Amino acid sequence: MGKLSFLLAEDYIKPKIYFKSKQVPTVNTIYTPEDQNNFSGLEHLTQLLCSPKGFIVNAFQIDYYQSLPRLIAKSLKHIHSFKKLYILGPELSLSILKRSTKTIYEKQVLDYEYINVEQNPDFVTNQCITLLEEGHILYILPETSVCWKPNLLTESSKISHSLCSTLLSQQVKVSILASALKNESEKVIIFPADIPSAYTGDLESRIHQQSETLYRLFDSSKAYE
Repeated sequence: MGKLSFLLAEDYIKPKIYFKSKQVPTVNTIYTPEDQNNFSGLEHLTQLLCSPKGFIVNAFQIDYYQSLPRLIAKSLKHIHSFKKLYILGPELSLSILKRSTKTIYEKQVLDYEYINVEQNPDFVTNQCITLLEEGHILYILPETSVCWKPNLLTESSKISHSLCSTLLSQQVKVSILASALKNESEKVIIFPADIPSAYTGDLESRIHQQSETLYRLFDSSKAYE
């Protein structure tokens, strides 16, 4: 009996180790109240930021203040993500964005890179595919389609801004997060992620179907409440 008491006492005084499950980041833990006032649909962004897969941000309108890229870069740092943000656009647009980042502090906080789409189309396409497969984020500026004509489709002359996004989405099987300005205000709407598996048919058919869906989202933003 004495031995049993000793074993029970020994077990009682053993240090107990508890393993805490890693808390999944939420809208309230990632974004500030100001962020939540300036954006709607942040839960859609959070879901993709916390996923190991890469994704595409399709910006329908020019974001002069880079509010969404800044938010994404800041959020990636906050959750210690391995993901990196790449902004795609023509050389003039990228040079304007670079000049707008004036201080060293901003450059450190806004840790993203740029891809000039005026390079060889095949090189740009392959670079984008590789980055998405590695789990990174591509932010496609609305003026991108003027200079970048991916050669993966037979009717490349008909490639639009949205088709640049949907082509990559279907090729790599990654989601597209479309964004637009609410009622032409400064508030940014982030729509639910558009998933490539929602479309059927051959590659070109899926690309065009997905593109039509995205444009309907853009139209809906004009009367978005």
